[in-house]
Amino acid sequence: MTTTLTTRTPPGTRSGLALDLPPRFLTDAFGPHRIVHFEDIDFPPTLTHAPTRHFLREHGLPEEGGGFALNTDVPLPTLAEHWWDTPAAASLPPDADDLIHLGHLHDHTALLVHGRTGAILTWTAEDPAPHPLTRDLSTLAAQLLVVPAPA
Repeated sequence: MTTTLTTRTPPGTRSGLALDLPPRFLTDAFGPHRIVHFEDIDFPPTLTHAPTRHFLREHGLPEEGGGFALNTDVPLPTLAEHWWDTPAAASLPPDADDLIHLGHLHDHTALLVHGRTGAILTWTAEDPAPHPLTRDLSTLAAQLLVVPAPA
């Protein structure tokens, strides 16, 4: 099964994402030393969604927070690259090369961004079909501020 996702730029957003966040949105919330900013060299070729690339360069993501731990192995791998030498490789979705592994939720669920659409998905080896989580990185960033860290 191929993950079919469509995203439309909401009217009025300059960023091309669901929300136009202020430039220091995550830095102000998490502190400057906890935000990881990416460069073009960190992106796999399948990350072609320009607003997502821009967000990762300019806003970045917190290394950890809101129930999420960032994959700090830069460059960002695709799901296929991240899991290629594990037993989970047998259960990867057919479009695993289009899914970029951002990190994990605290329950060890993989957090992914779809390289062509920018949609945020979750995946586990036990359920090989990726599941939508948020529309894009802007909505994920907003959610990181309201999800409490595990105790």
